[in-house]
Amino acid sequence: MKVPVETLKNVTVEILLGLGETLENARKTAEILVRADMRDIPTHGTYLLNVIAMRAENGQLKIPTEAKVISEKDSTAIIDGADGIGMVAAQLALEVAMKKAKEYGVGLALVRNTNNVGCLGCYTECAAEKGFIAIMSCNAAPAMAPWGAAEKFLGTNPISISIPSKGINFTADMATSVVARGKIRAAARKGTSIPDNWALDPEGRPTTDPQKALEGTLMPIGGPKGSSLAMVIDILSGLLAGSGYGNQLKSFHVLEGPTRVGVSCLAVDIAHFMDLTTFKDLMSNYVETVKNLRKAYGVEEILIPGEIRRRNEEKSLKDGIELDEKTVLALNELVKKLGGKSEISISL
Repeated sequence: MKVPVETLKNVTVEILLGLGETLENARKTAEILVRADMRDIPTHGTYLLNVIAMRAENGQLKIPTEAKVISEKDSTAIIDGADGIGMVAAQLALEVAMKKAKEYGVGLALVRNTNNVGCLGCYTECAAEKGFIAIMSCNAAPAMAPWGAAEKFLGTNPISISIPSKGINFTADMATSVVARGKIRAAARKGTSIPDNWALDPEGRPTTDPQKALEGTLMPIGGPKGSSLAMVIDILSGLLAGSGYGNQLKSFHVLEGPTRVGVSCLAVDIAHFMDLTTFKDLMSNYVETVKNLRKAYGVEEILIPGEIRRRNEEKSLKDGIELDEKTVLALNELVKKLGGKSEISISL
């Protein structure tokens, strides 16, 4: 079913206010969660409100979120997420990194002690829209074995890179596993199978059963290359930030204590290196050159990273966000439970 963007934002804000979050933080969180739904990434969208509510109600996520800068020097800063909503801490990191970049050309902000931050591309896209190149990564609870190991140690540890252009910005947003763990959770909820190259079962064998995959380990992209990248992200986002890393991290979806997620956010102010308009013109030519290359057999269109997500976002803004009935009912139930008045209208 289709849900208007503003309706979903309003409902999200009401739920967060009902949990005790501030209006400013609720609005910031709603922007990220709803944008993920708009981009057709439901595993990182308003579905997460159910988990946020569960953790908050059980004292394993602190609301209102009190993320703050605890240390800064020249072009760098460290932020304590205070075990609150990850989207608030991550946006603060982006704001600080861009401010530093405006002054020094490059800004780096690290976050310690936060929770699931959702879709990284939603943050880096915001930076690109303001004339910055942004690279953002975070670690997560163990879900993947390092290459050659048979035991979970690394998270899916995603990374997103956005670069401004005249048209659609370039945004490479990906997990370091073959697939994000959220997609396996979604398959488990729906009772559907998964491809046999996504994960291994507890015995280390390829599986198409999402439940066995959740009990086992994910596969890294590109074998040892993906494993290496996941380790780099874990070290920069977790260890260097003074946050959790490796098997110290806890699952956001299970009540087993503070997750201790860490985030790394690097912003580059293009204006320190080149006139922004000139850079965008060059990027536009670069993109058009790639899109006009001779196509491989069976390919109708060459797409740049982020193009499909951007098209989804524009379509959602025009026609509404596609949400399944189960998600809508869960959101409506949260609104009622937390004393809100708005409801998403369901037409079946």
